[in-house]
Amino acid sequence: MNAAPPRLGRIASATVLAPDFDAALASQARALHLHAAWQGALAPEIAAHLDLAPLAGARTAWLGGAGAPWLRLIEAPGAVRTLPMRRHGWLSLELLVGDVDALAAALPPDWTVLGPPADLDVSPHIRACQALGPCGEMYYLTEVKAPVPPFELPQTSALVDRPFIVVLSTPDRTRTQAAWEALAGRPAWAFETKITVLNRELGRPLGERYPVAVLQFREQCLIEIDEVALPTVESDALPAGTWLVSLERDALDGGIAGLGPVATLDGRRCALWRGPCGERVELIERR
Repeated sequence: MNAAPPRLGRIASATVLAPDFDAALASQARALHLHAAWQGALAPEIAAHLDLAPLAGARTAWLGGAGAPWLRLIEAPGAVRTLPMRRHGWLSLELLVGDVDALAAALPPDWTVLGPPADLDVSPHIRACQALGPCGEMYYLTEVKAPVPPFELPQTSALVDRPFIVVLSTPDRTRTQAAWEALAGRPAWAFETKITVLNRELGRPLGERYPVAVLQFREQCLIEIDEVALPTVESDALPAGTWLVSLERDALDGGIAGLGPVATLDGRRCALWRGPCGERVELIERR
């Protein structure tokens, strides 16, 4: 295991842009066994902080289960669905679940299961499936059956627990890994592994492996960085699906490259960080 304690901690939430807000709200609540903890309008200062100033006043909701809400849904009628496997940036939000086979079998019809539950190449103690949600966002539904050293992974008996991994697609693992190591203050593990969902979607041999880096955070959370060769696609359209992820960090001081203005929202200091793939990360100062 890495000796240096990570400066990054809990994956606090993900923010998803929904072209059809009502349908997405009902579908995500049903599929992931969540409830709406809060609904209202997106405040202008929060919209600006999230790099979504044009959506000020849009309907928004926070969804969660037994613990703190972890999914923020924002209405974005003009957002365009794009497949996350065919662009760089946020690829997937990985959710800790207690029984992936049961959960996948009960997903609503507007969800697309991209591959049935299967044990992963990296360890038979991890069983997962991948599914596209109602806004085109991808989820890895992951059951951890036993410890998987050197990674620090949680286990649960709940049907759906919480996000514990974020997955990023990059054209250059080395560059992206270095940026995230600087943000976390510790090194990552680098290796190669099969990613079946990418091979299927991109028409590549199922045994093809990808350069991957895994960086451990506190509270049994981590990021997976996948190097994926893709053609360059330029678009000015607002993409539906995962817009950003929110992570806790020890402090927002110390010259973090790419960090935006620091604001205080809901009594906590936070700032938007843009990573090397253009990924948006809301960094929230740890209490």
